[in-house]
This record gives sequence, C-alpha cells and structure tokens, in this order.
Amino acid sequence: MDNVSRYGYINAKLRARIGLMMSSTILDSMIKAPNLNEAVAVLAGTEYDTLAEVFEKSADLQQVELELFSREIDTHKKIITALDSMAGDFVTLVLEKSEIENIRNAIRLWYSGAVLHHGISYRSAYIYKKKIVHDINWLGIINALSYDDVVSAFRGTVYHDVLKAYDEQSLASDGLFDLETDLDHLWFRRMFDGMDRLDRTDRDVAGEIYRIDVDLKNIINLIRYGFYHDVSSSRLSRVMLPYGLLYSQLKGKIEKGQLSMDDARLIITRKYPKVNDLFSKLQDRGQMGGGRTDLAYGIMGIENYLAQSRKKEFTSILSKDPFTIGTILSYIYLCKSMDNALKAVLNAKYYNWSEEQIRRELN
Repeated sequence: MDNVSRYGYINAKLRARIGLMMSSTILDSMIKAPNLNEAVAVLAGTEYDTLAEVFEKSADLQQVELELFSREIDTHKKIITALDSMAGDFVTLVLEKSEIENIRNAIRLWYSGAVLHHGISYRSAYIYKKKIVHDINWLGIINALSYDDVVSAFRGTVYHDVLKAYDEQSLASDGLFDLETDLDHLWFRRMFDGMDRLDRTDRDVAGEIYRIDVDLKNIINLIRYGFYHDVSSSRLSRVMLPYGLLYSQLKGKIEKGQLSMDDARLIITRKYPKVNDLFSKLQDRGQMGGGRTDLAYGIMGIENYLAQSRKKEFTSILSKDPFTIGTILSYIYLCKSMDNALKAVLNAKYYNWSEEQIRRELN
C-alpha cells in the first residue's frame, strides 16, 4: 500500500482536528473563570464534555484525570483501527508508553501499601484497570501480598522479564528508581526496533522525531540526576538511554560507567547551546548559595525549555509531507499536551491560583 492510500483519509481528519485544537479558546476561558466550578463548566458541551460530567458526579479532580487518561487510550485505539498493520503496529508501540505510565502508578501504589505500609485503598480507584495493550492483571498488582504476586500479574507480557529481575528486598532498600528506569529503556528499545519495520519514509520521519526526543530525555536525566541529585558516575551512566546524538558521543564513558556532567556539557554546548547557557546560570546560582528549592525551579525552567523544543519538533511535522505517520504522531503529542494543560489549569483553580500565576506557569 502506498502512503497516499495509507494516510490520505485519516491524516486529513486529524489535520482538521489539529486545526480546531490549535484555535480552541477552551483553555483561555478556563483560565479566566473565577473558580474551579466555573472552569469545569467551560468544558460542558465541548469535546471534553465527559470531564464535566465526571466532576459533576464526583467533585473529584483525580477522577477527572482518570477520565482524561481513558480518553487518551481511546484516541490511540481509534487511530490504530483506522491503519494497516504496519502503521498500526507502530502506533501500538506508542500506546505502550501510556501503559508503562499506568504500570508505574500501579506499582507505586503497591509499594506504598506493601513496603511503606501506607493506606492505599482509596487511591486504587484512580488506577486505570482495563486492557491497554497487553493482558496485565491490574487488580493483581494493587492487591498483591508480595512482590512475587506483582511479577505474576505480568506473566506473558513484554514487561515480565524487567519485573522479575528485581525482588522485594532490593526494592525495599533501593526504591523503584532502577525498575522504572528499566521500563523506560524497554519502551525506547521497542520503539526504535519498531521503526525498523516501517517503510523508508515513515522510518525517517519517526527516527528524526524520536532521536531528538531521546536526546532531550537524556539531557533532563543528566541535569536532574547528575547535577541536582549528584548521583555517582556509574548510576548516572545507567539512566542514559542508548539512542540519539548525545549518547553516541558519550558512549565510551557511559559503557565504562564513568560519565560526568563535564563530559556531557561538551556535547550539550555544541548541539544545544541554549540548554548549556541555562545550565551555566543554574550552576552559578548553586555556587552562590542557592537553596534546593531555588535550584529545583531552575531545573524546571530548563525542562520547560526542552519541552518547548520537543513541541517544536512534533509540530514541525505538519509543514512537511502530509502522507506519512508524522501527522499521527503530531496529533497524539498535541492531544497529550492539551490534556496536561487541562489538568494544570484545573489543579491551579483548585488551589485558587490567580489568572496571572496560571498563565505564567503554562508558558
């Protein structure tokens, strides 16, 4: 099947929806609303009408967030059913990222109850429990009496080997960081393997996006863990995703477990000079006695800049060949961005933030 036949109809529909999304005044009206109830009322009668219905019944923002997540899953699945197997299989891999997000939430909930002995019964209502991609026993994770029971909930899935590499004792002493890192690595590995099964045009488009995406993810990890948390060289090397320009330039140091922030900055300076400038200011702030909160806000500023860079990459696809998987990837990204913005505004209204505060944070 040629790409015009493969993407002509669905991409035309998605581009129309993107146009409506970009011109929407929903967020602006919500920000201007005087309180949370009025902000939710803006959603009534729009494509987000179900969010207003959920809030009206529950008065619970976490239930609204769960409904947003459910909509995200449905969006992916509707797109997949409209595609042939080649493109559909790749979008299914994209959907696995949402599945991993749900896995993290479920395992954190189990960990909170079984290891930290916190009450979790009310929180289990906020875990998505339907099938996303793989047959995971979500209730089995939440109600697991031991970590072995958690692992059993993943039997027969692509995640089982990652989970069974850990045990309850190591998780209790070391936390979930390494496990969650391994899940991230698994997703990127499956994504990059999946690209090889696309035709050349789609492979080039997806590769261009995700090579930059992984670079930005690696930069965030370097600054967050290498600078703010000051983890060891071996641990810092472990979080680096093995794709993209940054990794290829630092591969020798990473494989030896000897990666340092100084090594990374040499590459970041050449490829992402703006990030390096922001990081220099952050370092100066730290050397001048900046507190942890001050540094955390500085890192957030860098992450926001990288998020804008990521948005630029995904939206730039729309000005290119209209008959590729790129339009679909852009649409999925923009939907997720809109969902995140909606959640941010609703939570800001819950805490009675001013309109000025909300706009500053969203920007």
